[in-house]
Amino acid sequence: MKRLASALLALLVWCTAYPAAGQVPALRLNSGTASPVAQATSVFLRVNQVAYEAGESKVALALTNETLDRQPFSVQALPGNAVVYRSIVGQDRGRYGQFAHLYELDFSGLTAPGQYRLVLGSEISPPFTVGSQPYSSLLSSTLSFFQVQRCGNTAPRLHAACHLRDGVASGGPLDGKPVKAEGGWHDAAGYIKFTGTTSYSLALMLSAYLRHPDVFARSGAQGLPNVLAESRVGLDWLLRMWDPQNQVLYYQVGNADDNNDRRMPEGDDRVGPPRPVYASEPGHGANLAGRTAASLALAAVAWNDPAQPYRDPTLAAQYLEAARQIYAWGKLRPLAQSATDNFYDENSSEDDMALGAAELYRATGVQTYLREAEMYALTAGAQGSFSWADMHPLAQYEIARLDRGYAPAAAYFLNSDLAGYATAMTDDAFGVAIRPLIWGSTELMSGAALTALWYHDLTASFTYHRLPQAQRDYILGANPWGVSFVGGVGAVWPRHPQHEVADLTNTQLIGFWDEGPVTQQVFVDEDIHLGGPDVYAAFQSPEAVFHDDIEDYTTNEPTITMNAQGLALTSWYAPPLAGTAGK
Repeated sequence: MKRLASALLALLVWCTAYPAAGQVPALRLNSGTASPVAQATSVFLRVNQVAYEAGESKVALALTNETLDRQPFSVQALPGNAVVYRSIVGQDRGRYGQFAHLYELDFSGLTAPGQYRLVLGSEISPPFTVGSQPYSSLLSSTLSFFQVQRCGNTAPRLHAACHLRDGVASGGPLDGKPVKAEGGWHDAAGYIKFTGTTSYSLALMLSAYLRHPDVFARSGAQGLPNVLAESRVGLDWLLRMWDPQNQVLYYQVGNADDNNDRRMPEGDDRVGPPRPVYASEPGHGANLAGRTAASLALAAVAWNDPAQPYRDPTLAAQYLEAARQIYAWGKLRPLAQSATDNFYDENSSEDDMALGAAELYRATGVQTYLREAEMYALTAGAQGSFSWADMHPLAQYEIARLDRGYAPAAAYFLNSDLAGYATAMTDDAFGVAIRPLIWGSTELMSGAALTALWYHDLTASFTYHRLPQAQRDYILGANPWGVSFVGGVGAVWPRHPQHEVADLTNTQLIGFWDEGPVTQQVFVDEDIHLGGPDVYAAFQSPEAVFHDDIEDYTTNEPTITMNAQGLALTSWYAPPLAGTAGK
């Protein structure tokens, strides 16, 4: 079958030469501008507070103004504090913020599974594990956050059923009339719901399950994986956002007015009119259609697996028919649809449509979908990042898994992104692959890590083998503040995220993946006034600030897209569970 052969051949030629140019170089010493050097003599140890795999490199970091060249350090086993590993302080990566030195403490030689801590003089690190088992718990914890975000009569955690009157159509042929839009997930700290972020999250969750089905816990008589059980909440809501009779895909429930005051969500049904449900504008919506079709097609594959006891052909057929309809609708509306009130502005759709076509091919085997997926993917090309706005890396990877003839093209595009990430890593003492740090930096870091993991899976190349681990370790504690950006995970994690339900119920929110640091300028431009003293003031720098403060929505707000991306990343590190069936 003819399949864009000339374009693929050209990309294959590029691909054979490009990886060498994209090698991840050694981290360069940080020579950027810095604040006045702190006078404290303390040493601050930074580690991944969750786990290192036994065979991977293990490098902790020490922020200090002291000279530690070749000073001894040790690793102690817990409990008991027996010394099991000794070495000396390694490379000084240079100045960071108010600190004159950022030293490496390499303990890669420690491979025995167990729980440990680092000791350097009188300084002791947070505990960490060697071995992959903690990542199973991290998957379950990550999914628990989605339960807090549930809307409608879906058995949400920490609050009652809410927004049962959603809503009234805004735009489209039913403008001003009631439409059923209850259910789904609240997007972030407040209570707005978006088709774009919900379908993006589902695409990540479901593709992660189909790639790693044996790492997700199962329950009930049918052994339904926990990730599929939670996905039903989002999937059933997406079906409500699609009106096949009137050919309308709704993209948003609620608006900026929802963010005007802090309140419990269940109270909204007692005051005010039903919330607006926004219809896609004429000619717009292909971006939403592509990712929504992809999510529903992935769900059809998951629930139509004859090897699984939870197989439900009727449900799978319902998902697949909606996926077909929505994808066809998107082909007729090629412009991207952004959300109202400047939420989630988007200007591309080819990456989304590529993914939608790919997953429809996975579900149906219809060759037309594969041809269209490759056409859209080649048009999308490389976009330089992976987040809710840029789905091309996932689309490229999924198409290459379905058609090995497309793998060289996919590898070329992924490599193009990765070369940029590698350059950014050399400019950051902590090895962050994102420059500069903007809102949602941890989502972008995990996106860079996933891109590298997908590239390795397609090519078996170790060109970027250090990149995903550096991002993972940073997110989980090996960062300037020594904070694990996942609630309830590690020794130090954000206790005051901007989240209405957690704040009003005085609950320690767990399982959320936080937005992460931004540049000082991004924070200053928002004119945010912190609710209390900045406990991390000593570790702030122009390049990166983070505040564990409920008022800082730039660095300390959870989102479902970040959680879905964290779940997808964790699935690569979690071990297979007993009693699960692999594919």
